[in-house]
Amino acid sequence: MRCCHRHASESAPADPHPFSLPGATEHYAAERPVRAEHVRLELDLDFDQRRLSGLCTTRISAVRPVSHVTFDAVDLDVSQALVDGRPVRFSNSGAHVRVELPAPLDTGRACEVTLHYACRPRRGLYFWGPDAGYPDRPRQAWTQGQDIDARAWFPSLDTPAQKATSEVIATFPAEMTALSNGVFVSDRTDGGRRTQHYRMEQPHAPYLVTLAVGEFEEATDSAGTVPLRYLFPRGRREDALRCVGRTPEMVRVFQEVTGEPFPWSGYAQVFLTEFILGGMENTTATSLTDAVLHDARAQPDYNAEPLISHELAHQWFGDLLTCRDWPHGWLNEGFATWCEVLWKERADNLDEADQHRITQLEGYLSEVRERYARPIVARRFHAPMDVFDRHLYEKGGLVLHELRRRLGDALFFRALRHYVARHRHGAVETVDLARAFEEATGHNLDGFFDQYVFAPGHPELKVEVRYEAEDARLRLKVRQTQRTDAGIPTFRLPLDVVVTVDGADVFHRLEVTEAEHSFLLPCPTAPTQVRVDPRRDVLGTVDVDKAVGLWLEELRAAPEPRARTEAATALGKQGGFRAVEALGDALADARLFWGTRAACAKSLGRLRTPEARTRLLAALGTGHPRVRRAVVAALGEFRRDAEVTARLRALVEGGDASYFVEAEAARSYGRLRAPDALAVLEAATTRPSFQDVIAVGAMDGLAESQDPAAFPVAVARTAYGQPRVLRRAATQAVAKLAEVAGRGREAVDLLAELLRDPLFRVQMGVFEAGRTLGDRRLIAALEGTPLEDPRARRAARETVRALREGEPQAREVAALREEVDTLKEQTRGLREWLERLTLKPPTAPAPAAPRGTGRAKSAVKSAAKKQAPRGRPGKRR
Repeated sequence: MRCCHRHASESAPADPHPFSLPGATEHYAAERPVRAEHVRLELDLDFDQRRLSGLCTTRISAVRPVSHVTFDAVDLDVSQALVDGRPVRFSNSGAHVRVELPAPLDTGRACEVTLHYACRPRRGLYFWGPDAGYPDRPRQAWTQGQDIDARAWFPSLDTPAQKATSEVIATFPAEMTALSNGVFVSDRTDGGRRTQHYRMEQPHAPYLVTLAVGEFEEATDSAGTVPLRYLFPRGRREDALRCVGRTPEMVRVFQEVTGEPFPWSGYAQVFLTEFILGGMENTTATSLTDAVLHDARAQPDYNAEPLISHELAHQWFGDLLTCRDWPHGWLNEGFATWCEVLWKERADNLDEADQHRITQLEGYLSEVRERYARPIVARRFHAPMDVFDRHLYEKGGLVLHELRRRLGDALFFRALRHYVARHRHGAVETVDLARAFEEATGHNLDGFFDQYVFAPGHPELKVEVRYEAEDARLRLKVRQTQRTDAGIPTFRLPLDVVVTVDGADVFHRLEVTEAEHSFLLPCPTAPTQVRVDPRRDVLGTVDVDKAVGLWLEELRAAPEPRARTEAATALGKQGGFRAVEALGDALADARLFWGTRAACAKSLGRLRTPEARTRLLAALGTGHPRVRRAVVAALGEFRRDAEVTARLRALVEGGDASYFVEAEAARSYGRLRAPDALAVLEAATTRPSFQDVIAVGAMDGLAESQDPAAFPVAVARTAYGQPRVLRRAATQAVAKLAEVAGRGREAVDLLAELLRDPLFRVQMGVFEAGRTLGDRRLIAALEGTPLEDPRARRAARETVRALREGEPQAREVAALREEVDTLKEQTRGLREWLERLTLKPPTAPAPAAPRGTGRAKSAVKSAAKKQAPRGRPGKRR
């Protein structure tokens, strides 16, 4: 029996931003009348012509009697087809090559089909080298086959379930070296050409076949008996080892978790120029962007291990167990994303793991707010790459975390090992995971998967906490507030609550099964803490309404750093003198987890009162760079403050030990809109740093400054040859500055031109900038520009939709936000003044009213009444 499915197309009233765009179709796994058993590629790479020529020989066996075989082959010039060495007839549509067999192939019989072909690939295989804009760029060629781009560089039965052994024999310039799947077989040089041969002796999917060619240095290591190779640009050995140095430990952790020894002959990682993804988990040979290579100065702020652990985890989840078709791709990507958190938990600590997981949750929730909510398993789309979003990755990983907390570690990991053992070297769907877990645990999980995988959305909980002294009990009212008219269910889920009474913690697991519940918990005296979802485990939002004293005590003493962080965020929304004092004390406490301290800084910046400013300035020299970065970002909220302006200018001009703090200072300085922002920040846009973060921060600051004179500076930084990451930031700055500079037409023309940029990441920046600009004149370019990458085509469609629907332009939203923030600032200043006045002894002189509140009192009187604390501030998670 199969799990019940609900597709996005089956949801009742249409979502205003549906995942399925007009023209999308249902996608199902390809038919397999034949099975691929072995693929042999003999390739010759011409770097000057950016041309590939070769032979592809595929041994197939018939599942049913067949008279022809159809290969996926996009823009391949096929010159000859042979079956078992004899020429045969074939036809080439430009998307498929149909080979006529000389005689029908009976069930179970096998033959070899060889295709001679050549191409100048636009997808799948990419040639790179120096040019006028980037004269130092190395010469490289590399492949990227996911999702369905293997067919763009070799004829293939291009579906994930068509697993076959493979070998790659590649010829290229003699000064280069190659990496491919499996074991290294041979290496020979003939004049100026070199040929290397790799063989993959275990079956894997066609999208995982790889070839990377370039001039690399190499380091080796091992994880037990597993040989490890690291290939990287010349002169970057130390930077590469900062990224991959803990790979042996990762291998050991994932072997233990899965119960499966590393399943392949060895593992290599190669850093590639202009790689269009962060990484790609080709079997035994992961490709990584060289943008993650970082120096010692970046190390305290930046860690490549989430990427390294993610791609390594795919060697089990994705390569050993492969999704049958792309709608079930979360079984690849969700598991790898979950393994990022698992690695942090095992290698660092639970607090770091929780922090990383919350970042993933915020990423998923932002996609729901800004784009769409969809079932994780959705079949209606234009291209399979459409599903490679934050539902597939982040929500997929969060579903596994949710499953783990419900089952407990013992059952969860037992079931996980059973799933891996049962389906190793196989192709899997979600039902296979559900049944494996049911067999291992005895739990029927159909309802769980229906809610979280086959339906869109997530629980949105509002929790009201009230202590009823007369009855010596604590009442928790839990409501699910998510819309249920678009296929989003009413969820069944556990909600953990920890109540502290007389210094002792009491744990409760509440079972939420209806749209509204009231839970009554015995509580002999008033609790000092009521920590709802203390590690922030719930896959969804949790809005807690409780007494301010509980938040204050939780920030001071909660044992879970995540609970303290949530308290810091809540107090930033509540405000008041006690909140500022508590936030400032926590910010200054170096013993606290850095994530909590950073949240305190953010909340103080949101409050923007004089005391908050004082606390932030006092913390400007804090040692932890991530906390210092949060402090610098928060100070960007204090416009027209001479001391803040001077301190941030000194930081921008004088620098910081951290690239990222320096970058944040530049960003904040622009937000202050200081008169000299243009001069200060333009100079910073030329400062070299890891991933050009300082230049990007300065460009963001120029955009925030809203100085019309910054527009030509931004335009200049979009030019081909400028640092790649800076170009994308400058594209967004052009959109933000166009209105104030009166250069809307020029901005539209520039974005239209950048749609054809050869760098994929710059091209993708156009769509974000287009939505910011909000100019419908861009629609013609978005619809008329041929875009090769399916991600770009999807982004273009969504941008066109946004422009046609008339999404509010960024300048209008910013203006409204500024007005609201001013009112909030005045209200909070008045509230803090009143609270301090109330707390002063009768004989003490009254404190001076905060600046600006005098003339604002009448304007904010009603607002102050509405926002005056009633003892139970709202909390949005």
